[in-house]
Amino acid sequence: MEELERLVNPRVKEIQISGIRKISNLVSQYQDAITLTIGQPDFPTPEHILRAGERAIAEHRTVYTPNPGLPEVRQAAAAFAERKYGLKYSGTDEIIITAGASQALDITLRTLLTEGG
Repeated sequence: MEELERLVNPRVKEIQISGIRKISNLVSQYQDAITLTIGQPDFPTPEHILRAGERAIAEHRTVYTPNPGLPEVRQAAAAFAERKYGLKYSGTDEIIITAGASQALDITLRTLLTEGG
């Protein structure tokens, strides 16, 4: 074991669990808590999502999307916002699709907040 430890960068011992995992672990100790941490749903993936994933793989749609998201998804989001809330947004230049809530919050806060402001 000593020989193996000499091969591993000593800084690896300084690696800590991520902050979001620490909070998630704390929240999981409370039975009635609603966790809004790591984004892991507490239900199985719905069948229509599984089928859509299978179709995407079969159609070789397995590459990175454009940074703001697929144009058709952005247009669908714009249509949803108008249908549900009466809000008109351009799917082309006013909507982005993020990989999750953390990314969306990060982008929003970086857009709105300024250092010292």
